[in-house]
Amino acid sequence: MRKIDAAAALKDALAKRPEFEAVREALANDDTSIRLAHNHLEPDLALTGFYLSSGLGGNQYSLNANPTTGAITSQLVSRGGLGSSFNQLFGFGFPGYGATLTLNLPVKNRAAQSEMGSALTSRHRNLYSAQQVREQITLEVSNAVHQLEVAKLSLAAGKTALDLAQKTLAAEQRKYELGAETIFFVLDAQTKLAQAESDLLQTQVQYQAALAAVDHATGGLLEPYHVQIAQLTQ
Repeated sequence: MRKIDAAAALKDALAKRPEFEAVREALANDDTSIRLAHNHLEPDLALTGFYLSSGLGGNQYSLNANPTTGAITSQLVSRGGLGSSFNQLFGFGFPGYGATLTLNLPVKNRAAQSEMGSALTSRHRNLYSAQQVREQITLEVSNAVHQLEVAKLSLAAGKTALDLAQKTLAAEQRKYELGAETIFFVLDAQTKLAQAESDLLQTQVQYQAALAAVDHATGGLLEPYHVQIAQLTQ
């Protein structure tokens, strides 16, 4: 028969039970939300910079003004197109650059304050839920271990009763063969033996049910079948 330590069983239950794992994940999410809300309440200083290159395309003209008439004439200096634009672009012939410094001060940031309040409220609620889950798991493990111990005692008593019934039947049969007693006592011993066998079978069923209850309470019910909940949820 399996020996179950109550403290070790509770430790396994807290490590394996999926509902307690869900509460731990919820508390981890709350911590992330609180850190994010706290960051929104802090001043934000951002420095951004950029560097770019441009390319000019098309024909290049030179404009000349006649000093006498004032007329403006244009003269083609060079021809250009898409190729020259790309050459200027990748050659960084016309570069541009700049930088921006931005400072945000969260003065009376009601949205960030509300976010922090919601995150703290959620954490307190999940802490209360974690305590409830822990107490429920502790109660289930304690009851399951206690029922298993009771089932062990009942199983041992059933085996002792069966052994006694078998010996009693053998003795009554021997007395009947020697003519010391009537057949009535033999039949009565057979009836008690059948009842002892039935009681032992019932206690064996109760013992297996108690084992299953312990495995369920500790979160190890699926381990003998190599089934993992994490794989089922992927």
